[in-house]
Amino acid sequence: MGVKAFACCWFDQAHAEAMLGKNVMVSLTYMDKFGYLEAFDQFTGQSLRINNEDGLVVMRADTQQEMNLPPDLAHYQPAEPGDYKLAESDKIVSNPDYLVEWDIYPPDAG
Repeated sequence: MGVKAFACCWFDQAHAEAMLGKNVMVSLTYMDKFGYLEAFDQFTGQSLRINNEDGLVVMRADTQQEMNLPPDLAHYQPAEPGDYKLAESDKIVSNPDYLVEWDIYPPDAG
């Protein structure tokens, strides 16, 4: 499960290895083909592996399922120390290592 079809991205192996085992707070906004909000998902999880084929693979803390995220490492921002609230569940996440937000659009139909 996850966001696949990676065809871009700044990827640096040394940076990738430094991100392994880190806690990532992820916000995903799913848009429909017209650009309207279809769904929102927010979770935290530990980074398991990173490569251009699988992307950044995170083990979701809430479902214990692997989630594939784009491997554009420049998009993952170091988090400031502190408490962060997950919007949907009101769960508090203390001191995540990285924050990332992705807007996901359906592939072109044509």
